[in-house]
Amino acid sequence: MDWKDLFFKFYMKNTLIIFILLISFSAIARVVAPFVGWDNLIGVSPYIAIVHCCGPTPPDSSVMVVGAPRYDYEIQPICILKGKTNMNPARLWTDHELRPGENCLIFGYYDGRVYQAYEEYRVIPLGNNFSTNLIASKPLGGQLKILFKMRVEQLDRQMQAEQAEKERLKEYIN
Repeated sequence: MDWKDLFFKFYMKNTLIIFILLISFSAIARVVAPFVGWDNLIGVSPYIAIVHCCGPTPPDSSVMVVGAPRYDYEIQPICILKGKTNMNPARLWTDHELRPGENCLIFGYYDGRVYQAYEEYRVIPLGNNFSTNLIASKPLGGQLKILFKMRVEQLDRQMQAEQAEKERLKEYIN
């Protein structure tokens, strides 16, 4: 065997290995869909729920997960707005930042044990205090408008507080 044959075999063997690895990783990668509007999201989400975030799911060091979400939380459903009613404790997988004790509105999928709402826009924080009386006996559209308005008001208060902090800090710089 001359050097050309060795090079060809080596090249073909490595190319095949790389190809197989690429196929394997693409098969386990999760797709993150772009935001295309609330009406679309409401329509394509089989589950819309308000959940209470209990805390991070304890990690299992014996399992390596490829393509895992940033947050894996234990949750307690408070109110199911769309989908089969299941009030059992579950898990939530998402890339949206979660905090223990926080309530969230989620648009996602549920497989009987895990709610999946990977994209950040699928999770809307509602704060720590939430009463279902605000949305009781209203149609889904009305419920969502109330919840969205609540979140906008929270963001307005947060932005005002951050603006005040920014002004205090700029005082020293100038």
